[in-house]
Amino acid sequence: MEKISINDIIFATAIVRGSIAATLRLSGLNSMAEVIAAIKKELGFVGGLLTITLRNMTQGWSRSKSLYLSPIPVAPIPGKQLTLF
Repeated sequence: MEKISINDIIFATAIVRGSIAATLRLSGLNSMAEVIAAIKKELGFVGGLLTITLRNMTQGWSRSKSLYLSPIPVAPIPGKQLTLF
């Protein structure tokens, strides 16, 4: 597996349901987990089967990866609780 170092510049494209959902230029990341976290943060509530294409401009490698992301849960909106009699 290709390594990611803090000085690398990475171009990431996220494809969800056949459409490009995000295109990012990332730097300052140390691992694939940090790359996926940055992509998930950019996508917000989008979840499902995701294909990401990474291009490490600094080291010269490219890689595609498919994974499943669960959507970020939404906190309930505080308000009045209604009861039915």
